[in-house]
Amino acid sequence: MKSEVELQHFYEAEFKALLEPLEQYRLSNVRRVRLFSYLALASVIISGLCLLSELSFLVAIFIVPTFFFLGFAFQVLLKLSAHLTKQYKYGILPKLLGFLYEDYEYIARQKIAKSVLEKSMLMPSYLINVQGEDFMRFKMGNASIMFCEAKAQSNLEKVVFQGIFISASFNKNFTSKTFVLPKKFSAFREKVKINLLNSFSRVLLEDAEFNSKFNVYGSDQLEARYLLTPSLMQRIVEYERKTKKDISFSFVDNRLYCAIPQYTNLFEPTLFKPFNFEFVMENYTPLKLYTDLVEDLNLNLRIWSKE
Repeated sequence: MKSEVELQHFYEAEFKALLEPLEQYRLSNVRRVRLFSYLALASVIISGLCLLSELSFLVAIFIVPTFFFLGFAFQVLLKLSAHLTKQYKYGILPKLLGFLYEDYEYIARQKIAKSVLEKSMLMPSYLINVQGEDFMRFKMGNASIMFCEAKAQSNLEKVVFQGIFISASFNKNFTSKTFVLPKKFSAFREKVKINLLNSFSRVLLEDAEFNSKFNVYGSDQLEARYLLTPSLMQRIVEYERKTKKDISFSFVDNRLYCAIPQYTNLFEPTLFKPFNFEFVMENYTPLKLYTDLVEDLNLNLRIWSKE
């Protein structure tokens, strides 16, 4: 992935010009929204003054334009949001990804399959529905990583996970299943923990800092310790510190899965903020964070290799 300095150069040389038409469209429509909002506010104030002045018969005259102005402002907002989203996700964001990565795939309306989340065993045993968007896949050296924004439900009302779900190739052969879960648990994580306790044993490791942050469960004590080397445990702790989230990992069928709680909708255009370098960095930062998993956890390291 390109560095922040390289991104700054790219922004000044090319990307800023790509964003300019969107910024002009955003500004012109925001002005319209503000104009009609001010007109609606003025109608409300005049209506209030009419009531205070015992001229209530005039209130009805200003009620209609108030709703008209508010309705028009709302329609402009909807149109603005739809246009910016379409232009950004299908035109601008792919160009940013193309600059940052040599080998990538991006599908705005795609999600990671429900079966992948279930295979990770980081979710309750059965999911009734998984929603998601902004599917991204990257090839980085000998490793590959894919992720998306996901919302998983165990029934029609209960959301058990919302955030970034990552699946990455792991260049080590292992036949066991190993789970690294945060000490801090939400209600649904407690259910995951109970499910794992019924099938897997607790794995005790020698890293005190790692043990203070995570509980480990596995089907094979020896292989879990072989997999979670001191270096890997340190990297997991560092990655948890970087994300500032209560992240969970699982190692299943030669793949690494990672669930990161996240309630902010990422990779979205902004209605009331300019399309400037700060906005670009708001997209760059999470991209770097999630794809750095390959380097941070040494997923390209060919030790205990498949080949």
